Amino acid sequence: MSYRFAFDIGGTFTDLVLLSSDGSVKTAKVLTGAPDVVAPICAGLLAMLKEHDIKMSEINEVVVGATTAVTNLVIEKKGAKTGIITTAGFRDVIEIARELRYDLYDLTTLGPDPIVPRELRYEINERVDASGAVIQAAHDDEIESVIRQLVAEGVRAIAVCFLHSFTNPAHEDRVKLIANNIAPELYVSLSYEVLGEIREYERTVATALNACVMPMVGNYLSAIENGLRNIGLQATLQIMQSNGGVISREIGERMPIRMLESGPAAGALGAAHSARQAKTPDVMAFDMGGTTAKACLVTHGKPSITTEFEAARQQRFKKGSGLPVRLPTVDLIEIGAGGGSIAHVDKTGLLKVGPHSAGSSPGPACYGLGGTRPTVTDAALLLGYLDPEGTLSGAVKLQPQLAANAIEEHIAKPLGMTVIEAANGIHRIVCEHMAVAAKIHAVENGRDIRRYTLLAFGGAGPIHAREVARRSGCSEILVPANAGVFSAFGLLVAPMKMDMVRTRYTRLAEMDWTSVEALLHAMEVSLRKQMVSAGVLPDDIQFRRSADMRYVGQGFEVETELPALIQESEKVRIEKNFQQAYEVRFGTQLIGQRIEAVNWRVEAAAPAPASVSHTSGGKFGSAVSTGSRTRQCFFPDINDFVQTKVLQGEALQGGESYSGPALIEQPGSTVVIGPGDQFVMDEYDNIRITLGAKSGSHA
Repeated sequence: MSYRFAFDIGGTFTDLVLLSSDGSVKTAKVLTGAPDVVAPICAGLLAMLKEHDIKMSEINEVVVGATTAVTNLVIEKKGAKTGIITTAGFRDVIEIARELRYDLYDLTTLGPDPIVPRELRYEINERVDASGAVIQAAHDDEIESVIRQLVAEGVRAIAVCFLHSFTNPAHEDRVKLIANNIAPELYVSLSYEVLGEIREYERTVATALNACVMPMVGNYLSAIENGLRNIGLQATLQIMQSNGGVISREIGERMPIRMLESGPAAGALGAAHSARQAKTPDVMAFDMGGTTAKACLVTHGKPSITTEFEAARQQRFKKGSGLPVRLPTVDLIEIGAGGGSIAHVDKTGLLKVGPHSAGSSPGPACYGLGGTRPTVTDAALLLGYLDPEGTLSGAVKLQPQLAANAIEEHIAKPLGMTVIEAANGIHRIVCEHMAVAAKIHAVENGRDIRRYTLLAFGGAGPIHAREVARRSGCSEILVPANAGVFSAFGLLVAPMKMDMVRTRYTRLAEMDWTSVEALLHAMEVSLRKQMVSAGVLPDDIQFRRSADMRYVGQGFEVETELPALIQESEKVRIEKNFQQAYEVRFGTQLIGQRIEAVNWRVEAAAPAPASVSHTSGGKFGSAVSTGSRTRQCFFPDINDFVQTKVLQGEALQGGESYSGPALIEQPGSTVVIGPGDQFVMDEYDNIRITLGAKSGSHA
């Protein structure tokens, strides 16, 4: 027997998974340590090995991880002191940003603060034109002077962003060479490596963000790898990227911005894997953890990918209020609060939930770790969804009285209602907000959420899935095995992947086919070198080509699939692919309009790791009918408590259909099934729930 190990460091919990060669899974959930994230991982792994009598030598040395570290550094503005070197005249691009306000009716609206203050933004007299020709060469003495000034200012990292460097990177490369000679301790981020495409603001933002987190992430990833080695696991660490593929630790240290949505992307990959396995290819992946809830559309077994991601929004649900990061990212939308999100009564007397979170320290009031503010988890405990006599993933003993005290003091008394009414209000508000956001996300992507199955995971996802599905119009719910640590499981089914983009304007009718093929081939060569250096065999690498295309005159593009070889005979096929992609996104085509390509993309991927599908293979047994445990559970659609049977996930084996209400307790999560709902466990240990006629209607 051999095992593969993965961990997902979240804001509240760190999830650990051991996947065996026979397909069985061992899991653990530990509180995330701050600032020491290594100790919980090591302690959790050692406890798992002891509990299941597994030897350290049986674990594969390739360990895959996901982390919120980059996200937290960006949101909390705790990156390193960073300087920018740019082309003369472009110093203030990062502050001018775009002319659009994210709230048209608020004249006082402020956009996100520039990542780098003006006094640390320097210009170089250099210029390259759109074709890559050097108009004005950069002089070494000027570059050296600017670098020395930045060093004197105390910067630890430099972002270099020259005009048209993605066409000719010579000047950016020169800056890095000189910086390495003058101050080898400096971290240098080059824009053509981070984001090789047009739009100066977006490219500068991505490069600056990458630079400011580089000093922290390098030490962070190395500490994890070394910590695992210190307990006897000769680990080679790989890290999940935002695009749904893993990369080596070395690439992660050089391009940490690619890890911005590391953990949530892993969950989406796991959702896609389970959806394909369960022959339910169209799902809305719903991931609710301790801090946030996110959703992702998985269509035909593949998660949606976008380049329109935003980080550190001024207002969480206001598109355009954050920093644009145009790197390929699994199309996740933050749709709501997490289990640790704090409920409060605002100045107008309305009940609100979030955006502030109790995190893991002090945590929800019911943890008994010092938290006194009511949270979503406290409400779930009082409504009966969590075991009042139990522990949360074995990490903390739940204390219902502390939850009741917090909700009574901060919600029930100010609003003149009972504690249960207040708890129900918290639960309903959270679910309603998530349902509305999920519906909007689906519509924006040209999809009808009512035709999708809600696939729920995360520590809090299966608790809230029924109410979210009921309010969004979904009639079916799929809860995968090990839902509480599902993002960590997703790490073990993700392929290694790298991508690259280059801008080259060309109209389809006037395309220089040979030149474009040469450009794409050169990108493939570069990506192949990076993949091979990360340990991938050359013959295992598969390439996917695409282009950002639009109708002439438009200011936005649609990603369009390209054939493996670009030649004039493929012109009609490319045009057809674009028209289809455009219609899927916008519901129509423009007839007789000229088409142009703006950006050319190549994705290099290795096959996903081979994994055995573990099946229970037995009958459903009599666990439901003979189960003696019950507890009172509140269901919003009937506005009352119901005596509800409590089942252990491991006692269920697949086969027959049963009726709710029921609570199915899994390691790290609880599945809530309401009155009138039907449920069954399939051969892969997924719980499939069909909402009843009454519960399926919005109430």
